Amino acid sequence: MDDKSLQILRYYYIVMNDQLDKIKEYVSDVAYNVKNEFSLNLDEIIESEFEKAFEILEEIIEYIEEKYNMNYEKPKLVILENDLLFTAEYSDFENKISFSKKSVDRKIDKQLEYLGYKEIKRGISDIKGIEYLDISYNSIFLYPFYINEKDIRKAIAEAIILSIMFHEIWHSIDFSILRKLVGDSSIKDMDYFIILKNLELRASAFEVVMYYLANGFHNDERGYIPVYANIPICRTYIEKLDILEKNKNTEEYVPYDLGFCYGNIIVAKYGPSLKENIYKIIDDIIHLNKERAIDEIKNYVYNPDKLLHD
Repeated sequence: MDDKSLQILRYYYIVMNDQLDKIKEYVSDVAYNVKNEFSLNLDEIIESEFEKAFEILEEIIEYIEEKYNMNYEKPKLVILENDLLFTAEYSDFENKISFSKKSVDRKIDKQLEYLGYKEIKRGISDIKGIEYLDISYNSIFLYPFYINEKDIRKAIAEAIILSIMFHEIWHSIDFSILRKLVGDSSIKDMDYFIILKNLELRASAFEVVMYYLANGFHNDERGYIPVYANIPICRTYIEKLDILEKNKNTEEYVPYDLGFCYGNIIVAKYGPSLKENIYKIIDDIIHLNKERAIDEIKNYVYNPDKLLHD
């Protein structure tokens, strides 16, 4: 190879490397911008939804304390970075609610996939109205949520975190009731071990009811679309309950799903009067066990017209 050819080769080598560096820099900038565009300050959102949930529940907690003569201590909030064993968990021993940011992120991604990544396909500025979240365990149960037209990812995060927050807070209420029952077993129709066996059922029912109430969906006709879509799913679920309970892969999720079904039935049953009947509903959940839940679910999934007239 002569000197001229070698110089030309060196020139193209320098130019190509320069272009590759520019391409790498461009890709890095795009990746950085995309990450920042769709990244969330989950610490801030989790803390905000924690305080929001307790503001909403203030009068309900006061009602429970007064009626059942018990003291409730607000749990601490702990935010974890990478724990994948759970999304959120209540510890009675430490009286704390822990949230895993990595698990929350994974749930958000799942919901974005369910919605078709609309924030990418359509842009985040032209999305308005109402959508539905898939909150399934082994069955499909839908939640409504209002889209934040500026940031669908944040709207999903807030919806997911608030619903889970209500679930974990009810656990903290249940354990306050259990501590009360240790020293006073005379509370009518309440049994320590029955409550202990139905913790997830009760928390899931409360989660659904409070989610609708907190977001005002009980006053929005569009909010009832997933409720009525969930009812036939609950009928099918009840009919295969024995099989699900015997299957090691599904048995642990049964209490959650029964709670979701019960909660949907309660929302459909009370409709716009959900708020004015909330204390009666809270009393029902405090006394809720598997048998009561199944009876209530069966009463309406086989007679859905009753939901329109009760």
